[in-house]
Amino acid sequence: MDYNKLNANSKKSWFIARLITTIIFSGVLIGGKWFLRDYFDLGWITKYSFVINLIIAIILGLLLLNTLLYPIIEYKQWKYAITDDKIDFSEGIFSIKRTVIPIIRVQHIKINQGPINRMFKLADVEIVTAGGSHRIPNIEIQKAEEICEYLKSKIKIKVENDNECRE
Repeated sequence: MDYNKLNANSKKSWFIARLITTIIFSGVLIGGKWFLRDYFDLGWITKYSFVINLIIAIILGLLLLNTLLYPIIEYKQWKYAITDDKIDFSEGIFSIKRTVIPIIRVQHIKINQGPINRMFKLADVEIVTAGGSHRIPNIEIQKAEEICEYLKSKIKIKVENDNECRE
């Protein structure tokens, strides 16, 4: 089976989204420590300053790792294939998760596009089944619409065939 890769701009999209998260969390952590230290007379903050700084440094280090390295690894791992009877995709960073969804189990399909993906003309295809929701991220918007139409036509054919068998 030939698998498709995500758009190369996926890495940029993930980087920007995670950079925004890293900046927000950094501001909250550093600003929170500063606020607590300067506006409240909490002796334990001064007493455990080294430990608090170490914890903040570890959290910021992990956030930077998530921002700089993980998008590259995640892009290499992500692949998907859509055949006549199933949707098959593989994702993950440390442990690879493979999901196979029979097309007959698909209840509906959504195309989502946030502001960052809009900048790169990317969209996520969300596939909803009775068992939950699955997503193929960062596909070109035109390709996402093609996938959506293809899956709708396959579902329609399967439903019509199922109805003929019952008669």
